[in-house]
Amino acid sequence: MAPELPSGSVRDGRSKEPLISVVVGAYSRETFVRGAVQSILDQTLGREQIEIVVTKNFRSEPLDGFLLRSGVISLLDSDPRIGPWLMRAIRRTTAPLIAFLDDDDLFHPDRLQHVLEVFRTHPHVGYYRNRVSVIGPEGLPIPQKAWAANEVDPVFDHTGPLHLSANSKVAALPTIRRTYSYFNSSTIVVRRNVLTPELSARFEEYQNPDPFLFVVGVASPFELYLDDRRLTDYRHHGTNATGQVSALRHGLEDSRRLARLCGDLHLPEYSAWFGSRSTAIEKRLLVGTIMARLDARSTRSEVARAARAYLLFLRDHPELRNPDLETWAAEMYAVTYLLFPPAATRIFRLRAARRSIERLGGT
Repeated sequence: MAPELPSGSVRDGRSKEPLISVVVGAYSRETFVRGAVQSILDQTLGREQIEIVVTKNFRSEPLDGFLLRSGVISLLDSDPRIGPWLMRAIRRTTAPLIAFLDDDDLFHPDRLQHVLEVFRTHPHVGYYRNRVSVIGPEGLPIPQKAWAANEVDPVFDHTGPLHLSANSKVAALPTIRRTYSYFNSSTIVVRRNVLTPELSARFEEYQNPDPFLFVVGVASPFELYLDDRRLTDYRHHGTNATGQVSALRHGLEDSRRLARLCGDLHLPEYSAWFGSRSTAIEKRLLVGTIMARLDARSTRSEVARAARAYLLFLRDHPELRNPDLETWAAEMYAVTYLLFPPAATRIFRLRAARRSIERLGGT
Protein backbone atom coordinates (compact mmCIF):
# COMPACT_ATOMS: atom_id res chain seq x y z
CA MET A 1 0.00 0.00 0.00
CA ALA A 2 1.28 3.50 -0.83
CA PRO A 3 2.20 5.58 2.19
CA GLU A 4 -0.10 8.51 2.93
CA LEU A 5 1.17 12.02 2.41
CA PRO A 6 1.14 14.17 5.55
CA SER A 7 -2.26 15.59 6.44
CA GLY A 8 -3.24 19.17 5.71
CA SER A 9 -4.72 20.77 2.63
CA VAL A 10 -2.61 21.79 -0.34
CA ARG A 11 -2.92 25.47 0.51
CA ASP A 12 -3.07 25.77 4.27
CA GLY A 13 0.59 24.84 4.93
CA ARG A 14 -0.14 22.91 8.14
CA SER A 15 2.39 20.20 7.32
CA LYS A 16 5.61 20.83 9.25
CA GLU A 17 7.72 18.68 6.91
CA PRO A 18 8.26 19.28 3.19
CA LEU A 19 5.93 17.26 1.01
CA ILE A 20 7.95 17.52 -2.19
CA SER A 21 11.68 17.89 -2.85
CA VAL A 22 12.86 19.52 -6.08
CA VAL A 23 16.33 18.65 -7.37
CA VAL A 24 17.85 21.27 -9.69
CA GLY A 25 20.95 20.17 -11.59
CA ALA A 26 23.36 22.64 -13.23
CA TYR A 27 26.59 21.55 -14.87
CA SER A 28 29.04 24.21 -16.10
CA ARG A 29 26.20 26.64 -16.82
CA GLU A 30 25.08 29.43 -14.52
CA THR A 31 22.96 31.48 -16.93
CA PHE A 32 19.53 30.08 -16.13
CA VAL A 33 19.90 28.65 -12.61
CA ARG A 34 18.52 31.61 -10.70
CA GLY A 35 15.43 31.74 -12.91
CA ALA A 36 14.81 28.01 -12.46
CA VAL A 37 15.04 28.29 -8.66
CA GLN A 38 12.88 31.41 -8.66
CA SER A 39 10.16 29.48 -10.51
CA ILE A 40 10.11 27.07 -7.54
CA LEU A 41 10.08 29.87 -4.99
CA ASP A 42 7.14 31.47 -6.84
CA GLN A 43 4.93 28.38 -6.56
CA THR A 44 1.39 28.76 -5.22
CA LEU A 45 2.19 25.82 -2.95
CA GLY A 46 3.49 27.02 0.43
CA ARG A 47 7.27 27.38 0.63
CA GLU A 48 7.41 25.28 3.81
CA GLN A 49 6.05 22.32 1.85
CA ILE A 50 8.87 22.48 -0.72
CA GLU A 51 12.48 21.41 -0.24
CA ILE A 52 14.92 22.68 -2.90
CA VAL A 53 18.27 21.00 -3.56
CA VAL A 54 20.61 22.52 -6.16
CA THR A 55 23.60 20.48 -7.28
CA LYS A 56 26.23 22.15 -9.46
CA ASN A 57 29.91 21.84 -10.32
CA PHE A 58 30.88 25.50 -9.93
CA ARG A 59 31.00 28.27 -7.35
CA SER A 60 29.40 31.67 -7.94
CA GLU A 61 29.30 34.30 -5.25
CA PRO A 62 26.11 36.00 -6.53
CA LEU A 63 24.28 32.71 -7.16
CA ASP A 64 25.50 31.05 -3.95
CA GLY A 65 24.35 34.10 -1.98
CA PHE A 66 20.92 33.96 -3.61
CA LEU A 67 20.58 30.25 -2.83
CA LEU A 68 21.61 30.80 0.80
CA ARG A 69 19.12 33.65 1.28
CA SER A 70 16.38 31.54 -0.32
CA GLY A 71 16.86 28.59 2.04
CA VAL A 72 18.08 26.31 -0.76
CA ILE A 73 20.35 23.34 -0.07
CA SER A 74 23.35 23.84 -2.36
CA LEU A 75 25.73 20.99 -3.24
CA LEU A 76 29.07 21.32 -5.00
CA ASP A 77 29.76 18.19 -7.06
CA SER A 78 32.18 18.03 -9.98
CA ASP A 79 31.52 14.40 -10.99
CA PRO A 80 30.92 14.42 -14.79
CA ARG A 81 28.84 11.23 -14.62
CA ILE A 82 25.22 12.33 -14.51
CA GLY A 83 23.88 9.22 -12.75
CA PRO A 84 26.09 9.38 -9.63
CA TRP A 85 25.94 13.19 -9.62
CA LEU A 86 22.15 13.25 -9.58
CA MET A 87 21.82 10.29 -7.23
CA ARG A 88 23.86 12.05 -4.54
CA ALA A 89 21.46 14.99 -4.74
CA ILE A 90 18.45 12.66 -4.50
CA ARG A 91 19.90 11.08 -1.38
CA ARG A 92 20.13 14.55 0.17
CA THR A 93 16.36 15.06 -0.16
CA THR A 94 13.88 14.20 2.59
CA ALA A 95 10.33 14.59 1.22
CA PRO A 96 8.12 11.64 0.14
CA LEU A 97 7.91 13.02 -3.42
CA ILE A 98 10.91 13.94 -5.58
CA ALA A 99 10.64 16.32 -8.53
CA PHE A 100 13.36 17.40 -10.95
CA LEU A 101 14.07 20.68 -12.72
CA ASP A 102 16.80 21.16 -15.31
CA ASP A 103 18.63 24.43 -14.76
CA ASP A 104 17.33 25.92 -18.03
CA ASP A 105 13.65 25.02 -17.56
CA LEU A 106 10.90 26.64 -15.49
CA PHE A 107 7.89 25.44 -13.49
CA HIS A 108 4.54 27.12 -14.08
CA PRO A 109 3.50 28.84 -10.82
CA ASP A 110 0.81 26.27 -9.97
CA ARG A 111 2.72 23.19 -11.10
CA LEU A 112 3.63 21.72 -7.71
CA GLN A 113 0.17 22.43 -6.33
CA HIS A 114 -1.35 20.44 -9.19
CA VAL A 115 1.21 17.65 -8.69
CA LEU A 116 0.41 17.36 -5.00
CA GLU A 117 -3.31 17.26 -5.72
CA VAL A 118 -2.74 14.34 -8.11
CA PHE A 119 -0.80 12.39 -5.51
CA ARG A 120 -3.40 13.13 -2.83
CA THR A 121 -6.39 12.17 -4.95
CA HIS A 122 -4.55 9.13 -6.38
CA PRO A 123 -2.57 7.88 -3.36
CA HIS A 124 -1.12 4.87 -5.18
CA VAL A 125 0.60 6.84 -7.95
CA GLY A 126 4.37 6.36 -7.99
CA TYR A 127 5.35 8.07 -11.26
CA TYR A 128 3.93 11.36 -12.56
CA ARG A 129 4.68 13.28 -15.72
CA ASN A 130 3.13 16.41 -17.31
CA ARG A 131 3.45 18.00 -20.76
CA VAL A 132 5.59 21.03 -21.64
CA SER A 133 5.27 24.46 -23.19
CA VAL A 134 8.27 25.70 -25.17
CA ILE A 135 10.12 28.96 -24.58
CA GLY A 136 13.09 30.60 -26.24
CA PRO A 137 16.43 31.74 -24.78
CA GLU A 138 14.90 34.87 -23.27
CA GLY A 139 11.97 32.99 -21.76
CA LEU A 140 9.38 34.09 -24.32
CA PRO A 141 6.88 31.55 -25.71
CA ILE A 142 7.67 29.88 -29.04
CA PRO A 143 4.65 29.29 -31.33
CA GLN A 144 3.50 25.67 -31.20
CA LYS A 145 3.94 25.27 -34.96
CA ALA A 146 7.70 25.42 -34.29
CA TRP A 147 7.64 22.73 -31.58
CA ALA A 148 9.00 19.22 -32.13
CA ALA A 149 6.68 16.20 -31.92
CA ASN A 150 7.88 15.25 -28.44
CA GLU A 151 7.08 18.76 -27.23
CA VAL A 152 3.58 18.76 -28.72
CA ASP A 153 2.89 15.23 -27.43
CA PRO A 154 -0.43 15.22 -29.35
CA VAL A 155 -1.92 11.96 -28.05
CA PHE A 156 -3.09 13.71 -24.89
CA ASP A 157 -5.19 16.13 -26.95
CA HIS A 158 -7.47 13.14 -27.59
CA THR A 159 -7.06 10.99 -24.51
CA GLY A 160 -6.81 13.48 -21.67
CA PRO A 161 -4.72 12.36 -18.69
CA LEU A 162 -3.72 8.69 -18.51
CA HIS A 163 -4.04 7.11 -15.07
CA LEU A 164 -2.72 3.57 -15.24
CA SER A 165 -3.12 1.04 -12.48
CA ALA A 166 -0.25 -1.20 -11.45
CA ASN A 167 -1.84 -4.10 -13.34
CA SER A 168 -2.49 -2.20 -16.58
CA LYS A 169 1.01 -0.92 -17.36
CA VAL A 170 1.78 -3.71 -19.81
CA ALA A 171 -1.64 -3.70 -21.47
CA ALA A 172 -1.37 0.08 -21.92
CA LEU A 173 2.03 -0.11 -23.63
CA PRO A 174 0.61 0.45 -27.16
CA THR A 175 -0.83 3.77 -25.95
CA ILE A 176 2.25 4.66 -23.92
CA ARG A 177 4.43 4.09 -26.97
CA ARG A 178 2.48 6.82 -28.78
CA THR A 179 3.22 9.34 -26.02
CA TYR A 180 6.47 10.91 -24.85
CA SER A 181 5.97 9.58 -21.36
CA TYR A 182 9.48 10.29 -20.10
CA PHE A 183 10.56 13.29 -22.14
CA ASN A 184 12.34 15.92 -20.03
CA SER A 185 13.12 15.29 -16.38
CA SER A 186 11.60 18.70 -15.52
CA THR A 187 8.19 17.09 -16.11
CA ILE A 188 8.76 14.08 -13.82
CA VAL A 189 7.89 13.44 -10.16
CA VAL A 190 8.44 10.10 -8.43
CA ARG A 191 7.47 8.72 -5.07
CA ARG A 192 10.60 8.09 -3.03
CA ASN A 193 9.61 4.44 -2.53
CA VAL A 194 10.10 3.57 -6.21
CA LEU A 195 13.85 4.22 -5.96
CA THR A 196 14.78 1.02 -4.17
CA PRO A 197 18.43 0.53 -3.11
CA GLU A 198 18.97 -1.97 -5.94
CA LEU A 199 17.57 0.37 -8.61
CA SER A 200 19.30 3.41 -7.13
CA ALA A 201 22.62 1.61 -7.57
CA ARG A 202 21.83 0.90 -11.23
CA PHE A 203 20.77 4.52 -11.76
CA GLU A 204 24.41 5.52 -11.49
CA GLU A 205 25.16 3.84 -14.84
CA TYR A 206 22.94 6.25 -16.81
CA GLN A 207 23.58 9.55 -18.56
CA ASN A 208 19.88 10.25 -19.18
CA PRO A 209 17.79 10.08 -15.99
CA ASP A 210 14.37 10.55 -17.64
CA PRO A 211 13.77 7.10 -19.19
CA PHE A 212 15.34 5.35 -16.22
CA LEU A 213 12.90 7.05 -13.84
CA PHE A 214 10.05 6.00 -16.11
CA VAL A 215 11.18 2.35 -16.09
CA VAL A 216 11.49 2.49 -12.30
CA GLY A 217 7.91 3.70 -12.15
CA VAL A 218 6.72 0.94 -14.46
CA ALA A 219 8.59 -1.73 -12.48
CA SER A 220 7.24 -0.53 -9.14
CA PRO A 221 3.96 -1.73 -7.58
CA PHE A 222 2.65 1.85 -7.92
CA GLU A 223 0.48 3.50 -10.56
CA LEU A 224 1.42 5.87 -13.39
CA TYR A 225 -0.20 9.25 -13.97
CA LEU A 226 0.55 10.96 -17.29
CA ASP A 227 -0.94 14.45 -17.05
CA ASP A 228 -2.25 16.20 -20.16
CA ARG A 229 -1.63 19.67 -18.67
CA ARG A 230 1.34 21.78 -19.75
CA LEU A 231 2.95 22.73 -16.44
CA THR A 232 6.66 23.00 -17.37
CA ASP A 233 8.43 25.47 -19.66
CA TYR A 234 11.07 23.69 -21.76
CA ARG A 235 13.69 26.09 -23.08
CA HIS A 236 15.17 26.09 -26.58
CA HIS A 237 18.64 27.62 -26.79
CA GLY A 238 22.01 27.05 -28.39
CA THR A 239 23.39 24.74 -25.70
CA ASN A 240 20.52 22.22 -25.56
CA ALA A 241 22.12 18.75 -25.69
CA THR A 242 19.22 17.04 -27.46
CA GLY A 243 20.08 15.95 -30.99
CA GLN A 244 23.83 16.30 -30.72
CA VAL A 245 25.92 13.29 -31.68
CA SER A 246 27.26 12.86 -28.15
CA ALA A 247 23.72 12.96 -26.74
CA LEU A 248 22.63 10.33 -29.27
CA ARG A 249 25.56 8.15 -28.29
CA HIS A 250 24.57 8.38 -24.62
CA GLY A 251 20.94 7.76 -25.59
CA LEU A 252 21.90 4.61 -27.47
CA GLU A 253 23.92 3.27 -24.55
CA ASP A 254 21.14 4.03 -22.09
CA SER A 255 18.44 2.47 -24.29
CA ARG A 256 20.44 -0.74 -24.49
CA ARG A 257 20.86 -0.70 -20.70
CA LEU A 258 17.14 -0.11 -20.26
CA ALA A 259 16.30 -3.05 -22.51
CA ARG A 260 18.49 -5.27 -20.32
CA LEU A 261 17.07 -3.74 -17.12
CA CYS A 262 13.47 -4.38 -18.23
CA GLY A 263 14.45 -7.96 -18.99
CA ASP A 264 15.93 -8.31 -15.50
CA LEU A 265 12.73 -6.82 -14.03
CA HIS A 266 10.55 -9.35 -15.92
CA LEU A 267 9.08 -6.76 -18.26
CA PRO A 268 9.70 -8.43 -21.66
CA GLU A 269 7.28 -6.12 -23.51
CA TYR A 270 9.12 -3.04 -22.29
CA SER A 271 12.46 -4.72 -22.97
CA ALA A 272 11.42 -5.22 -26.60
CA TRP A 273 10.28 -1.59 -26.82
CA PHE A 274 13.60 -0.22 -25.59
CA GLY A 275 15.40 -2.67 -27.85
CA SER A 276 13.55 -1.24 -30.87
CA ARG A 277 14.24 2.29 -29.63
CA SER A 278 17.93 1.42 -29.46
CA THR A 279 17.89 0.46 -33.12
CA ALA A 280 16.10 3.69 -34.08
CA ILE A 281 18.56 5.78 -32.06
CA GLU A 282 21.49 3.95 -33.66
CA LYS A 283 20.21 4.94 -37.09
CA ARG A 284 19.93 8.59 -36.01
CA LEU A 285 23.43 8.41 -34.53
CA LEU A 286 24.90 7.05 -37.75
CA VAL A 287 23.14 9.72 -39.81
CA GLY A 288 24.20 12.39 -37.33
CA THR A 289 27.80 11.17 -37.53
CA ILE A 290 27.77 11.53 -41.30
CA MET A 291 26.48 15.09 -41.01
CA ALA A 292 29.01 15.93 -38.28
CA ARG A 293 31.83 14.66 -40.48
CA LEU A 294 30.54 16.76 -43.37
CA ASP A 295 30.08 19.89 -41.28
CA ALA A 296 33.61 19.46 -39.89
CA ARG A 297 34.94 19.23 -43.46
CA SER A 298 36.50 15.87 -42.61
CA THR A 299 38.57 13.96 -45.15
CA ARG A 300 36.76 11.95 -47.78
CA SER A 301 38.04 8.71 -46.21
CA GLU A 302 36.47 9.70 -42.85
CA VAL A 303 33.18 10.46 -44.52
CA ALA A 304 33.41 7.18 -46.42
CA ARG A 305 33.91 5.24 -43.16
CA ALA A 306 30.87 6.91 -41.61
CA ALA A 307 28.80 6.18 -44.73
CA ARG A 308 29.99 2.55 -44.78
CA ALA A 309 28.95 2.07 -41.15
CA TYR A 310 25.50 3.40 -42.04
CA LEU A 311 25.18 1.09 -45.07
CA LEU A 312 26.21 -1.93 -42.98
CA PHE A 313 23.55 -0.96 -40.44
CA LEU A 314 20.90 -0.82 -43.19
CA ARG A 315 22.04 -4.23 -44.42
CA ASP A 316 21.36 -5.65 -40.97
CA HIS A 317 18.11 -3.69 -40.51
CA PRO A 318 16.37 -3.62 -43.91
CA GLU A 319 13.10 -2.59 -42.25
CA LEU A 320 14.64 0.85 -41.61
CA ARG A 321 15.66 1.54 -45.19
CA ASN A 322 12.79 3.95 -45.87
CA PRO A 323 14.49 7.27 -45.11
CA ASP A 324 12.96 10.39 -43.63
CA LEU A 325 13.93 13.76 -45.08
CA GLU A 326 16.90 14.25 -42.74
CA THR A 327 18.29 10.81 -43.53
CA TRP A 328 17.80 11.29 -47.29
CA ALA A 329 19.61 14.64 -47.11
CA ALA A 330 22.53 13.08 -45.22
CA GLU A 331 22.80 10.26 -47.76
CA MET A 332 22.69 12.57 -50.77
CA TYR A 333 25.13 15.02 -49.21
CA ALA A 334 27.58 12.22 -48.39
CA VAL A 335 27.43 10.84 -51.93
CA THR A 336 27.96 14.34 -53.34
CA TYR A 337 30.89 14.93 -51.00
CA LEU A 338 32.56 11.67 -52.02
CA LEU A 339 31.99 11.99 -55.76
CA PHE A 340 31.78 15.75 -56.42
CA PRO A 341 33.65 17.67 -53.68
CA PRO A 342 33.20 21.15 -55.28
CA ALA A 343 29.42 20.74 -55.36
CA ALA A 344 29.43 19.57 -51.75
CA THR A 345 31.42 22.67 -50.78
CA ARG A 346 28.72 24.89 -52.28
CA ILE A 347 26.02 22.97 -50.38
CA PHE A 348 28.02 23.31 -47.19
CA ARG A 349 28.21 27.10 -47.61
CA LEU A 350 24.47 27.30 -48.20
CA ARG A 351 23.77 25.24 -45.06
CA ALA A 352 26.13 27.42 -43.00
CA ALA A 353 24.40 30.58 -44.26
CA ARG A 354 21.01 29.09 -43.46
CA ARG A 355 22.06 28.29 -39.89
CA SER A 356 23.41 31.83 -39.44
CA ILE A 357 20.07 33.28 -40.54
CA GLU A 358 18.20 31.00 -38.14
CA ARG A 359 20.46 32.02 -35.23
CA LEU A 360 19.66 35.67 -36.01
CA GLY A 361 15.95 34.90 -35.90
CA GLY A 362 15.29 34.90 -39.65
CA THR A 363 13.25 32.37 -41.61
